[in-house]
Amino acid sequence: LATLIFALLVGRYVQQRGQRAAADGAELLYSLTPFSARVVTDNGTVQQVPSEAVLPGMTLEVHAGETLAADGAVAQGRSQLDLSLLTGESQPVTVAEGDTVFAGTVNLSSPLRVRVEQAGESRRVARLLRQVDESARRRAPVVETANRIAVYFVAAVLVLAAGTWLAWRVVDPARAVDNAIALLIVTCPCALALSTPLAVSMALGRAAQQGIFVKGGDALELLSHPGRLVLDKTGTVTEARTRLIAWQGPDWARPFVLALEKHSTHPLASGFRDAWPEMVVPNAVDAQHVAGGGIRGTVDGRRVAVGSPAFVGAEVTSVAESLDTARTDDALTPVHVAVDGVLVGIAGFGDPVRADSADAVGALVARGWDVSLLSGDAPGVVASVARAVGLDAGRATGNASPEAKLLTVERLRAVTARPVVMVGDGVNDAAAIAAASVGVGVHGGAEACLATADVYLTTPGLRPLVQLVDGARRTMRVIHRNIAFSVVYNVVGASLAMTGRLTPLVAALLMPLSSLTVVLVSWRSRTFRASEGAA
Repeated sequence: LATLIFALLVGRYVQQRGQRAAADGAELLYSLTPFSARVVTDNGTVQQVPSEAVLPGMTLEVHAGETLAADGAVAQGRSQLDLSLLTGESQPVTVAEGDTVFAGTVNLSSPLRVRVEQAGESRRVARLLRQVDESARRRAPVVETANRIAVYFVAAVLVLAAGTWLAWRVVDPARAVDNAIALLIVTCPCALALSTPLAVSMALGRAAQQGIFVKGGDALELLSHPGRLVLDKTGTVTEARTRLIAWQGPDWARPFVLALEKHSTHPLASGFRDAWPEMVVPNAVDAQHVAGGGIRGTVDGRRVAVGSPAFVGAEVTSVAESLDTARTDDALTPVHVAVDGVLVGIAGFGDPVRADSADAVGALVARGWDVSLLSGDAPGVVASVARAVGLDAGRATGNASPEAKLLTVERLRAVTARPVVMVGDGVNDAAAIAAASVGVGVHGGAEACLATADVYLTTPGLRPLVQLVDGARRTMRVIHRNIAFSVVYNVVGASLAMTGRLTPLVAALLMPLSSLTVVLVSWRSRTFRASEGAA
């Protein structure tokens, strides 16, 4: 009996530890914004101050590679910002004087001066994190069905024992007490109560061994039934990195491009270098970087320009005959290359779809899930990714702000009784993840997203998501099998005791066997499998 009680308490302890609340909004805020900022004083000097000291009306100086500490408007400079963490936009966004910028975004290329309009708790990122906290608190606590049954079960056993004693007092008074005691002994609420938490705790442990961290058994129960599955695009379905996808142009033009991009920190420059790593690169002279446009310079005595179509177009006088300017993909970011005033090359950059995304989405659809894409990226890009993973363009929604994602998830929950699962990796997904029936944070995600998620996948890609729903379905099968065994055992045991066919000694031998059976079934069940694929 002590062993069984110990096992029950261990199972409950593991389950309660897994059901952690969302992280405190203030702690998350510190992880997303810098600890300090550069403030431009009235006399033009720059001082380093704690981010908590930044107030509306101040002017901040933000260097390339730094994160903005407050919301505001660009007062001076032109640069490109990485908004992917906050909005889901996969490509850098050009900002210039007068444009609105937000805390938590990263300045990529050139220094900026930003006039602060919102600071502290009024920043957009802070408002989003408050929504995360509010959505998490609205969740009602999950009461285990088996525990509720066990309460009524004990009351029913006591009533039956009293009825057995009264009945046998009439038939054979000498056996009345023995039969009533046998009924009390053989019936085992422990088996019924253990069946759910033990199976869940074992499933949580096996899932963790596969890199799937589930914070509560309620998430497994919801994931065992197909419902609405909403996928973020950037970093979830795609790799969240800029890569050269298409190239039109002669091979001799590539070294010229690399010469200009050799020392650039821009993501597109990294994409060129990653695509052509083994090439011998000449030296560039008089390289000039134009924020939001591109870069120009002289390579081996020839004038070279690499950048946006508008930037390069200002220097182009003709187009190479071999170049097809109409053959462009709307889902890719175009970069033009001109040499001595001739447009000789067009590169297309994009965020590549993960290798396992199409197979995983197909497997989820085959299992009955209604899958859709919801992203802050451009609608054309989102539709292209949807087609790449086997979804209709109608199931792809772009230009979705964090607030719009939250409203979409709340609307889906209001119109369907099935579970609504949100999968994402950024701060822009955190509020929607908290509002979903089950929120899933993927590998490499922002801390705010992972802290509020019910499930965290440590392995990149969507294949672990298939493993998660399959493991949840198997876990529920184990639970149902355990409950069915417990009910059948108790009905048969109670019937034998009430009819006088079971002595207290035999009942004492049978009772622990029922609990041990439940323990062994849960222990040996293969709910999460290491070699499981997406198909």
